[in-house]
Amino acid sequence: MKARVVPHDFLQQVAAFTYRPDTFLRWYRTLVAQKYATVSSNGRRGRPRTDPETVALVIRLAGENTGWGLRRIVGELRKVGIELSKSTVSRILVDHGIEPSPKRCRTWRNFLAQQWESMAATDLFTVEVLQGWGVKRVNVLLIMRLATRKVHLAGIIAEPYQEWAVQIARNETDEEHGFLKEGGYLIHDRATVFGKHFQTTLAGGGVTAVRLPPRSPNLNASMERVIRTIRQECLDHFIVFSERHLEVLLREYLAHYDEERPHQGLNNETIVKRRREGAGPIQKQTRLGGLLNHYSHRAA
Repeated sequence: MKARVVPHDFLQQVAAFTYRPDTFLRWYRTLVAQKYATVSSNGRRGRPRTDPETVALVIRLAGENTGWGLRRIVGELRKVGIELSKSTVSRILVDHGIEPSPKRCRTWRNFLAQQWESMAATDLFTVEVLQGWGVKRVNVLLIMRLATRKVHLAGIIAEPYQEWAVQIARNETDEEHGFLKEGGYLIHDRATVFGKHFQTTLAGGGVTAVRLPPRSPNLNASMERVIRTIRQECLDHFIVFSERHLEVLLREYLAHYDEERPHQGLNNETIVKRRREGAGPIQKQTRLGGLLNHYSHRAA
């Protein structure tokens, strides 16, 4: 009897449809959902996506600071005017496979950057020097500060021995003039001159000796690269007549290396920062008879 309330012509129209009742119900539910769905100004439903630059910054902060948790990252972002929730930061890290702070492992790049300021390296290399009608081999000892790339000539000797190396250690850890007076770590190979007495003397001056494994020159790559550069840019162009001549060549080259030569690893800056000069004419300055050149503005 209640069915009589529905107009007869409407039932006829419904009966003519080929759709199932479930289809009508699904359309109805979709219509209701659309009414209450949140639509953003650009037509996207739900929350807008995080800006790609912000995502990149979150990843950078997490990568450069392995001890920072979600709240610390949120706080640092707020300092630079970026508001993100802790859950959003967490989602970004998860999406990019980055572990939470307690499980996030530091990279070798981060670890070395933290240790760099206190690390130095040393190595011996040989040079053939004229002696009468023949040649003799002498050894050169260099020390390099890894953070600044500054290189120091520690000594030249025909045949290095342990007592000589111990005296070098005393000189370089001297509180006033020593190249290693600030302490830290000194990387060296397994040469016999870098023995127990050498390491003990360094320790007395606040420097910890780090002995490399056997046959591992790549672990002292910075020193290997500097030695190759000295050979290519300086020593390969000269006949060395004596140890004194060798010392003059090396000191002149290292002055150029530290003060005048731009370094790609330092964004093409010099090791010793130079004062920005005026706009006068550019002039060439030379060392070692024109082998080494650098350019600067002439003082007004």
